Amino acid sequence: MKIAVITDMEGVAGIQSFEDWTEPGGRYYERGREFLTEEVNAAIEGFYTAFGAAMPSAALEITVIDGHGQGGIDPWLLDKRALLSRGWGVPHQFGLNDNFDAAAWIGQHAKSGTLAAHMAHTGSCDVLDFKINGVSMGEFGQCAAIAGFYGAAVLFGSGDRAFCDEAKALTQRIHTVEVKHGVNLKDGSECDAAAYRNHTLGAVHVHPLKARELIRQGAEKALLDFLANRSQYEPLLVPRMKLRWRYISEVWYRDKHKETRRHKTDIVEMYSATAEREAF
Repeated sequence: MKIAVITDMEGVAGIQSFEDWTEPGGRYYERGREFLTEEVNAAIEGFYTAFGAAMPSAALEITVIDGHGQGGIDPWLLDKRALLSRGWGVPHQFGLNDNFDAAAWIGQHAKSGTLAAHMAHTGSCDVLDFKINGVSMGEFGQCAAIAGFYGAAVLFGSGDRAFCDEAKALTQRIHTVEVKHGVNLKDGSECDAAAYRNHTLGAVHVHPLKARELIRQGAEKALLDFLANRSQYEPLLVPRMKLRWRYISEVWYRDKHKETRRHKTDIVEMYSATAEREAF
């Protein structure tokens, strides 16, 4: 069995801001990488514990896909049982392919404009909203749709409370673990990109050590449930459009323009298509 663990940084317990914690050169960037990697290790431990209990004679392979823009995983600290994937040739594919049975997310944040979210954004703070075939999706939704395109079931996710709610709204049976929650009750639609970076920084955090324990327990429970009820776990499949194009993405930006990309058959290739740009 193969599991893809997709990571980001902004949804990790204890990570508090973009500039200080998630960007190279930030005061706490290396500590942020440590916090993320240890949350990933907690999930890996939970997955292996569950798999060993349920299927002691079978093999489990976990590939950690570092999905943070500047990189977030510390390879030296990463559990040695896992593979690490980074530097993919196709934009937005995240190294996903048809070899994975299931996918999990660690350190994930909610999409841009989400109320009571922490460090919410979609790709960057420039983006107001992103849709695929009319369905609004953050980074989780986009990645889950790619995983679904290749047939991987949505298994587990950890991050802030708003992300957990977002993931449950998009998928049927995902297990989630909340490690913090945001406190801002405005969507920030009036902000430019620079102001929006600071708009959703207020949050209440679980202690990092407690968060890791919750993630370990949640990952173990999720995989045990998956192995017992595999037929009830389904990939996230974007509804097909009854138009010429099967996949259409639309991205609204804060500087009041929209970009549209299209592809007939391949959601990954859609991301690489030439953008049609228009004002709105």
